[in-house]
Amino acid sequence: MDGTLIVIMAIATMFNFIILKWKLEKERYADFVFDILCLIAISWLFAGTLGGMVIAMTSSALISLYLIAFPPKFLKDFA
Repeated sequence: MDGTLIVIMAIATMFNFIILKWKLEKERYADFVFDILCLIAISWLFAGTLGGMVIAMTSSALISLYLIAFPPKFLKDFA
């Protein structure tokens, strides 16, 4: 097992959980739920290999960053 992949996955996982914690503290619940659903979907798609999980965790971290800048607006349509 390549040590670099493990380090990348650990950093991406830590980064993801820090962002999720921040979203809960700021009461961005729709953003939080959407982020979790994206994480589950990407992890399911890339499950089975270490390389796939590195791709899944890294892309999930990038999606989390994107959602901070551009939060989902699907709940505002119903208000």
